[in-house]
This record gives sequence, structure tokens and C-alpha cells, in this order.
Amino acid sequence: MVFPLPPREEDEHDMRSELQRFISFSAFPQYANVSGLRLAQAGFFYTGLGVTVRCFCCRRNHSDWRTDDGNLFWTGNEMHETDCAFMLGTDTSNVLMHEIMRQ
Repeated sequence: MVFPLPPREEDEHDMRSELQRFISFSAFPQYANVSGLRLAQAGFFYTGLGVTVRCFCCRRNHSDWRTDDGNLFWTGNEMHETDCAFMLGTDTSNVLMHEIMRQ
């Protein structure tokens, strides 16, 4: 299910950082059956509402983690808007976790 949530600009500015996105999943419900690390690497952060995550770039929300086979949900391009700069590889504001660790 995809639906809009009101933006929280002041909180979401830091979500360009993969590490900050990963940290946002510390309170993510485990029953969602999806990896917070994989979601953070795919550009998503936890909104704090139910099991809803949002792309830091295109701001698309996602909250449907059901899989037919019981395996972990696969994070793919269909979770982003078709013109998402992060998904297309044209967004340069993403800060990878390993870049932060080197500093």
C-alpha cells in the first residue's frame, strides 16, 4: 500500500545519510519481515508510523511487506517513483554508510 504522509522537512533533511536512515529502523517493528539495512541502502527511512517507510529522495511511502513465500521482502525499484533521482542514480545527496565510517 502506498499513501502520502505529511512531510517533516526538519527531520528528513538528515535522511540523505544512509547511516541515519539505518538508525531510524531501530524502532521498526520486527514483524514487518523486511531488513532495515536493506531498506536504508535502498534509500528508505522509518517514519515512526506503523510499518511505513519513505524514500528520502522521491518521498514515496511504502508499507506493504507481505510476501507469498514468507521470505524477507525484496527491496526493488518499484518502491520508488519512476522519476526518483536516487533510483535513477542521478541524485548526489546520498551519503553512503562506508563514507561516513572513513571520516
